[in-house]
Amino acid sequence: MKPVHESHRALVPWPMGVEPEHVREATSRLVTHVSRQIDDSGAIIGECRSRVLESALALTLMTRTGAASPARDRVLAYLQGHLDASQEFDRVLATLAVGRATGRASAGDADIVGKLTDALLGAAPSFISARRRRMLYAVLSLLGCPVPSDAAPAADEDAPTDPAHSWAAVQQAAVTLVLATATGVSNGATAAALRTLTAIRPATTVWEGYVLLHLLSLHALAGVPGQEETVRSGLETLLRHQRDDGGFPFVVNLQHWCTSTAGIALAAAGAHPAVLRSMAETLAAHETDEEQGSLCRSLSRGAPLAGGWSIGPHVAQNDVDCTSCILEFLQTVDPVGHGGTVRRGVEGLLAVQGDDGGFPTYVAGAASEPCMTAAAVNALAAHPFTAPARERALAFLADSQLHDGGFEPGWSRSRLHAMFRARLAACAAAPDDHRTARMAERIERSVRETQNADGGWGMQPGDASDDISTAYGLITLCYGADSRPVGRALSWLLAHQNADGGYDGVPDMVGPRPFPYRIPVLTDAPVLLALGHVRHRVQGTAALLRDVA
Repeated sequence: MKPVHESHRALVPWPMGVEPEHVREATSRLVTHVSRQIDDSGAIIGECRSRVLESALALTLMTRTGAASPARDRVLAYLQGHLDASQEFDRVLATLAVGRATGRASAGDADIVGKLTDALLGAAPSFISARRRRMLYAVLSLLGCPVPSDAAPAADEDAPTDPAHSWAAVQQAAVTLVLATATGVSNGATAAALRTLTAIRPATTVWEGYVLLHLLSLHALAGVPGQEETVRSGLETLLRHQRDDGGFPFVVNLQHWCTSTAGIALAAAGAHPAVLRSMAETLAAHETDEEQGSLCRSLSRGAPLAGGWSIGPHVAQNDVDCTSCILEFLQTVDPVGHGGTVRRGVEGLLAVQGDDGGFPTYVAGAASEPCMTAAAVNALAAHPFTAPARERALAFLADSQLHDGGFEPGWSRSRLHAMFRARLAACAAAPDDHRTARMAERIERSVRETQNADGGWGMQPGDASDDISTAYGLITLCYGADSRPVGRALSWLLAHQNADGGYDGVPDMVGPRPFPYRIPVLTDAPVLLALGHVRHRVQGTAALLRDVA
């Protein structure tokens, strides 16, 4: 993600019509706004906002178990406030959950199931579509919708054996039990699923801080005789994470992800070194609880990423994205002081590289993904001995590029997210790697051609411009030569800054895919990162932004 120095490429000329002092002022205000979110330990907690999906499942569980409390009233009020939500999925879930809670439930329409499922899966990577489809069927069945006939577990179905990380294994177990209960099926898969869910002890803990998995697990256990006390206690455990607005989040927080991505952005924009050192030290000090790590490894089907980082300090499931970003940040701040930590992270990344040259998100042997591959290349670029691995990874990226210059969806709703990271990864290619150069040219051309008339970009071509996609587009074009689209994008971002220095556009990050979640700093950080790339790649900006902190 961090700015890349390309000695063979001239800087982009300063764009006409953009006032230098306006850029300096906006960058300074945004640096201050993001810095204020850092706590005394050097971390940005990254508390996740409430979401309709989890809130609907929570209210339905309370309704199902007969729980009556002020907490139930609060989540009911939250969902009543989303009955007219702009997203159809949120509207339907809120309507179904509120209807069941207030005794006005109507039988779910089979057409709703198919329509919502098909619409949502269009934004998810193809390799997870079957798993996600079953999850959607399970969620909608809990809200009163019929289970499609082709989704019913087979009588002879066995537990899955394909490579999967621990979260996916738990999600599959919960979905299996929910669908089995709804269709009256019992088989080898349901027995294995019950063992998996009891292993994460949902009565006393929200395992891995993953609220959605906790809710799916409790709903699954609610259909199993003898699990009543576990479900009751698990519901009490859930209430610790109810938000002030009455809703429930996707996960408790994403501290490592927020700290590292904001840290890279702050470093790129020229924030004070003491601030960056504090952030780097808290990330480098991360250690996983051994018991939690052991459970994570036992649930995974495939070797997890060792020596890396997860989304937060109390989460054992490491991933390529967090690991790559934290490595980039530590190498930027103090590559010598954090040398041992960085070396272990690099070794962990290399251990999960696939035979096809790409990188998965979580475990070795899982499907390689373009965005994760680009992330890994950017993290490995500082280490010359990784050149063969990077060459294979760049070949995978080139093979994965779509005809329109983009890539399959990753962990963002924005088409430009994988594209900007792949463009940065291309900077690590050897001078004679013409295939990667052509890939980079197609990325730049596509980004230029899809820029909106107002200077910004939307999540997908033709969508209204938003803060995050515009930041991604601007980063990409900083590695081109034409200053005109850079100036239009920069002007759009300058015009949309809030009075407090931050940004508040629609969120792009998704989890689990394709469901978007909101953490405010994850809108601020991409814009600050874009301004940081402008600082490094546009003529005259480095001196202009020398002392913005």
